[in-house]
Amino acid sequence: MVLKVGDPAPDFKLTCATGETQGEFELSAHRGKNVLLAFYPLDFTPVCQSELGSFQADLDKFTGTNTQVVGICTDSVFAHIAFQKHLGGLKYPLATDRWPYAEVATAYGVFPPTKHPIPFINDRAVFIVDKNGKIAWSKVYELREQPDNKEILEQLSKLG
Repeated sequence: MVLKVGDPAPDFKLTCATGETQGEFELSAHRGKNVLLAFYPLDFTPVCQSELGSFQADLDKFTGTNTQVVGICTDSVFAHIAFQKHLGGLKYPLATDRWPYAEVATAYGVFPPTKHPIPFINDRAVFIVDKNGKIAWSKVYELREQPDNKEILEQLSKLG
């Protein structure tokens, strides 16, 4: 079941890449900021390329709302590094939910997939975790549907 507004956001620590730099992304380390968790199915797919590129294009708008953006999927950190390079570089992390496989996506209710027949990828979904670690907004998308940054930014503006 997908987490609902008001639910506590499950904490996690995942290996991530920002550009060619590897590190870790821990949700609880960002308390006091909003966090946009962008679950996406696979690196190098057309909609994912457009989605993650649009987050980069609007990154100043997201950071202007005191928000940390992070992309999450089950691809490896090495795939994330290559994908970011393919996109011309990203200034926000892509985290790998690879081991245990899809553990974070499962905790957020977006794995196994709910709306598509591909069994090994998570849903495309966005969660906004507020400064106190609660789900402030979420939406699950069709695989071919790109999240609308304007809609997400409107939700973030309500958080103050």
